[in-house]
Amino acid sequence: MKAMRILLSCLAAALVAGCLSGGERSFQRYYVLEDAGAPAARAKSARAATLLVAPTAASAFYDTQDIAYSRAAGTRAYYQYHAWTERPGRTIGDLLVARLERGGAFQAVAKATDGVRGALVLNTRLSEFYHDAAVDPGSARVVLTAELVDPARRVLVARRIFTGSATAVTYDAPGAAQAFNRALGGVLGDVAAWVDEAAPR
Repeated sequence: MKAMRILLSCLAAALVAGCLSGGERSFQRYYVLEDAGAPAARAKSARAATLLVAPTAASAFYDTQDIAYSRAAGTRAYYQYHAWTERPGRTIGDLLVARLERGGAFQAVAKATDGVRGALVLNTRLSEFYHDAAVDPGSARVVLTAELVDPARRVLVARRIFTGSATAVTYDAPGAAQAFNRALGGVLGDVAAWVDEAAPR
């Protein structure tokens, strides 16, 4: 009788474990970081020069495909099961080239890694890129530092810090991802306008 009770207890435990392990699983989801900013007006005239855009550097914590968030001041964490398809720094560099090409302020815009010569080089660094989730639904925060350099004279032409923010659609990673696209689009538009203004003609 005692052996039967032990056997039944073991069977019950196995059934419970089976139910728990067979429950709904969380699957990894990937989001594409895009430029969702409003299209800017083209420049009235293009400079007879090539602008080179260096790859965007990123602070160590944001140099990852993981999506970062903050629930309290001075803290950061990563969402589980949610990530970018590419590291934000890499994507931002490509989006910036596309945005500057559409602006038409230069005869040509190319990546600094393409092996061509340019009159100016644009360096950027991503210092903050996280979902500020201290209050529902939170907002996407983007901080990008840009430097315009004359490589021939080794002179810093201009430097500026750009900050962007957009309210999340929902209080989670999917809602934050959409907000990042809008916030980043605004920042890229501001950078493009600043480059046109700061670059010598």
